[in-house]
Amino acid sequence: MPTRILVADDEPDIRNLVRMILEKNGYQVSLASNGVEALQKAETELPDLILLDVVMPAKSGWEACKTLKSQEKTKHIPVVIFSVLSTILGDDVSRKHADEYGCDGYLAKPFTPDGLLAEVKKHLDRVTR
Repeated sequence: MPTRILVADDEPDIRNLVRMILEKNGYQVSLASNGVEALQKAETELPDLILLDVVMPAKSGWEACKTLKSQEKTKHIPVVIFSVLSTILGDDVSRKHADEYGCDGYLAKPFTPDGLLAEVKKHLDRVTR
């Protein structure tokens, strides 16, 4: 069974780019365009990893992560925030926020395909050990 990853981002181009990179590397990808949709899909699909953008309509990635980590059914799923906020707030502040909201990882945009795959693999390896 392929590893399932949920990608939540309000930018269609980013969603599709991430989907293409991940699918090319053997992952099964599900897409969400906002935090509410991400929460619904996470609960029904129970992916192996969730990539969440921070700035999204309906519910931010921070709020979605906090909700995911507070629910018994989804709290075990690694959540990686990926955002351009580090270019605005600085990497240290962004990582601190990620820690405060219970995120398992942080990936700054723009990212390289290799950087994305390395972050995904790092968190999936932790879960499978």
